[in-house]
Amino acid sequence: MKARKIKKSDADNSERPQSADKVEAILKGAIQEFLTHGYAATTMDRVTAAAGVSKATVYSYFQDKESLFAALVEQLTQKNYQDFNPQDPRFWEGEPAEVLRKLAVNLLKKVECKHEFRDLVRLIIGESGRFPVLAQIFVRNVDQKLFHHLVEYLKSCQELQLPDPEAAARVFIGTLVHYVIVQHMLQAHNIMPMESDRLIDTLIYLLTVNQKDKLADKYAGTRHKSWRRKRSADGKFEPDYQSEPKRLRSIRLTDTAWEQLAAIAEKNQITRSEAIEIFARNGEIELD
Repeated sequence: MKARKIKKSDADNSERPQSADKVEAILKGAIQEFLTHGYAATTMDRVTAAAGVSKATVYSYFQDKESLFAALVEQLTQKNYQDFNPQDPRFWEGEPAEVLRKLAVNLLKKVECKHEFRDLVRLIIGESGRFPVLAQIFVRNVDQKLFHHLVEYLKSCQELQLPDPEAAARVFIGTLVHYVIVQHMLQAHNIMPMESDRLIDTLIYLLTVNQKDKLADKYAGTRHKSWRRKRSADGKFEPDYQSEPKRLRSIRLTDTAWEQLAAIAEKNQITRSEAIEIFARNGEIELD
């Protein structure tokens, strides 16, 4: 019986699961050593022993301790964001208050439930003085990516009327990070108690308090100049109500009223401003 000749593609496929298993074993051994002994005291020999692989295998995937640590941060980030992916455009769909609440709840939930991730952050903060590159790796892989997506989202939400979306994003993330540090890392939940829902509610209120009504803004007649009114020689509009004083200087309507007004104006081929003026002067207009 002839042995089946193994194709290169078959060999590649058979090696992939084995390679993935080895990398997983190395990273598992690395996190164990880093959290137990700290970054400085952890050696590649320790990681090799904890992973149960040869030193040659470890170095075939990671050239040094720093690259190993970077891969570990990336893996933990991916695991934590499996069901929470800010890079997915669908994550940012919905009203601003809903989106921001979802983001805040997910962030706090991940940190509160994932002790390993929280311990790694504690390690990074503790070692950042001697090894600033560790903190920079974490910031680039976690904070910077999330911050970028949040800034772009806040910029797109013009109805929030935020004077500085970038600073607002810092306030949002910084508030949540401070909460995690005080409540979980510094073990100060009894000294400075605060319910997460209460914090999130207030944070969202601060970012959405000036939110404009999109629909009312859409149908605001003052934004649409009348194309039917005549202009004077100097280019100014001539009043269509002659010497009669305006009876209506300002108006506040519900969203439904604005929609109905827009439909009436379109049917009669006039602007919303003109429709309001007609109503204000007790004029007649076709409603049906």
